[in-house]
Amino acid sequence: MKKERLKDKLIDLQQQRLALARQIAVQDKQFHEQQDRLFLDLVGLLDSFENIFNAMQDHEETLDKSAKRAMKSFRGIYRKLLRTLEESGVERIEFADGKAEIGLCKIIDTQALPDAEEGTILSVIRHGYRRGDQILRPAEVITVANH
Repeated sequence: MKKERLKDKLIDLQQQRLALARQIAVQDKQFHEQQDRLFLDLVGLLDSFENIFNAMQDHEETLDKSAKRAMKSFRGIYRKLLRTLEESGVERIEFADGKAEIGLCKIIDTQALPDAEEGTILSVIRHGYRRGDQILRPAEVITVANH
């Protein structure tokens, strides 16, 4: 009788341990999904800063002193945000060989250039980001397609 009760308690403890392990796994998955959403939102802020910089690029010399200070502040905030993401393991996807790679980028347009190699990236429209092996957002690129 005593053995039977101990056996039942052992079974209960093992079931509780398994239930807790499943619960921890679910919470861990939810945490990582929340982190990824946050990182994607922060990457969207980087995009907004880059859009401002690109729009102002041809007009900076005509800006007054306070507008130039504001642009300098924006660049500082941009660098700090970029550094914070890098410290969290988020990095911009780079294409060292200048070629589009399946899974790392989304080709949104192509152009024919007879002197260029097929798949060569002509322009990055929107930067892609990864965290470790996980792609948070693929880059959006324009590539060479000679067909």
